[in-house]
Amino acid sequence: MAAADLDVYVESLGNFGSSREYSIQSLLPHVEEAGLKVRVLDRPAGGSRAPAALLHVDLTEVPQEYSQIGNLYQRSINGRALSIHRHLYSTLRLDYGDSHPGPVVVKTVLNSRGRPELRWRQYRNGWTRAAHALRKIATPDYKERLCPRYRVYGTIAEVPAEVWRDERLMVEKFAFDSLDLPIVKHRYMFLLGAELNMRQVYEDVLCAGAKIVSNEVGGAVPDEVRAVREKLHLDYGAIDYFIADGKGIVVDANKTVGSNPSWLKRNLFRQEFDRRMAEALIGFIRG
Repeated sequence: MAAADLDVYVESLGNFGSSREYSIQSLLPHVEEAGLKVRVLDRPAGGSRAPAALLHVDLTEVPQEYSQIGNLYQRSINGRALSIHRHLYSTLRLDYGDSHPGPVVVKTVLNSRGRPELRWRQYRNGWTRAAHALRKIATPDYKERLCPRYRVYGTIAEVPAEVWRDERLMVEKFAFDSLDLPIVKHRYMFLLGAELNMRQVYEDVLCAGAKIVSNEVGGAVPDEVRAVREKLHLDYGAIDYFIADGKGIVVDANKTVGSNPSWLKRNLFRQEFDRRMAEALIGFIRG
């Protein structure tokens, strides 16, 4: 007899349990209300497995021990989504010596500035937690140095020389010819066949969440964006993109989507999308 109906794999039980901002956390109660049992694991199941699995490892590249989840289960969500490294999908990337007439942005090659990787390494056990606390005391800005913030420069010539030597960083063309505000960004969210495409307006060139002006349902998802979803083998996730010269230009891909509870309350269409995602997930588990 299966131990559960759905095995959800996370990088750390502690990290997942302490967070309340993963979208999946609002979906799992609906699954259990439907009479289905969910088991959350941070290592491959040693005994019986559920018939279905969801790989929810909040790291840019999935560690080796999780890489066979897609083959071990009858059905899996994101079982083949093993990397969302920016080099896999960036069409704006610039190399040292390239020329570009417009503004550029410096970002990390790892998703979310590499903060998930830092959390994963630091909080694995008591020793790593203690070492983390000591580092914060000894070097107050060490976290900022390990997870550098994104920077926008007016020209490629303004990019510091050390950026080109740092393998953690990459330089991209800014998607538009100018830094004029506001900035219109799109977000395509999905879980299997449940989809939502949003048009978001920001008063910030880096589209900080605190600087959002409006958020509404957008139009059709561009083919270029769907192609990135397919390339990264994403069954569940979110892709951020701009529209420039009539094409979708992907700037971020995520397989462990966040969800701000207070923001969710203000967006009825987003609540309705959660309902559709829950229905899709329940249908998937039942086969």
